[in-house]
Amino acid sequence: MTFFCIADKESSLGFKLAGVETREVATRPEAIEALRIARLTNGVGIILITEKAASFVRDEIQQHISQEPIPLVLEVPSRGAAGHGKSAAELLKQLAGIGM
Repeated sequence: MTFFCIADKESSLGFKLAGVETREVATRPEAIEALRIARLTNGVGIILITEKAASFVRDEIQQHISQEPIPLVLEVPSRGAAGHGKSAAELLKQLAGIGM
């Protein structure tokens, strides 16, 4: 299984550098299309979506989660997002089993 990332422009570079297939989105239609592509891409087991990108498609994410367990959709912090949780890089490393 592989990762697929749907990200805002500011957050996408780190995922691309990590070798994760990434779609940049800045609008709701772009986010809907990226989610559709991620769900249909063979081998994708986890869809990473940044907070900013997820804000465009919350209803669609909830619908997907309630209908299909795979691919798993995981929301990660956008770059520069204030928060007390793990950074997107830390979450990605944890999911990939790196540095554990």
